[in-house]
Amino acid sequence: MKVNEIICGDCLEVMKDWPDNCVDLVLTDPPYGSGGRDGAVHLNDPKLIGNRISSETLIWFVRQYTAQFYRITKSHSHCYLFSDWRKYQIVKIAAESVGWECRSLIVWDKGNGMGEFWRSTHEFILFLTKQKPRKLQHGGCFNVLHHKPVRGKNKLHPAQKPLSLIRELIVASTLEGEIVFDAFCGSGSFKEAAQLEKRNFLGIDISPKYCEIARQRLEAVDTVVPVKEQKKGQIPMFPA
Repeated sequence: MKVNEIICGDCLEVMKDWPDNCVDLVLTDPPYGSGGRDGAVHLNDPKLIGNRISSETLIWFVRQYTAQFYRITKSHSHCYLFSDWRKYQIVKIAAESVGWECRSLIVWDKGNGMGEFWRSTHEFILFLTKQKPRKLQHGGCFNVLHHKPVRGKNKLHPAQKPLSLIRELIVASTLEGEIVFDAFCGSGSFKEAAQLEKRNFLGIDISPKYCEIARQRLEAVDTVVPVKEQKKGQIPMFPA
């Protein structure tokens, strides 16, 4: 199994061929199925067509991927799953049913929001652990994390997460050289953060479009040429 690559495919199908105990950390932002964002469709499965899916179908889906996460992670591993206020309880129940223990519910405070009603200015991150989990590398901290969201021209994916937030989670749960895995990698924010923190990574996404963007982002870290400038044909600062 190669590391430091983006795989285009259905994560459930790809993970089936991976060995047990091969990943140190799972850090991923799966589709919530609540209709709150684009790109919520993942599998080529008729039960998952459309941005809104039933609670029963979501439980089935979460059990499928968290069971694979549990199998491929090492006994000391942590798992971070992003969710929203509509679905986090379902995700927690489904993940615990396959062996994970939910140790904390982290709140990502995104700052100010605008909207006609009570607009959410936060998202949840379920912190899950396996069998004999290692302690956090910084000794632990408060479970409210303050990071500004990605906006404007820097946003390459509807659900893109800020690098500062992802880097904080990676540093808390891994050592340099260990493997960080994202099963729904989108535009590659988690992979870029792992690369910047000198971790190895594995990423899967079902969308060819976003897999290509993710690969360009990783190349941008090495060449210091942003994705949008790559498309314009800018020459790398440090050519191979």
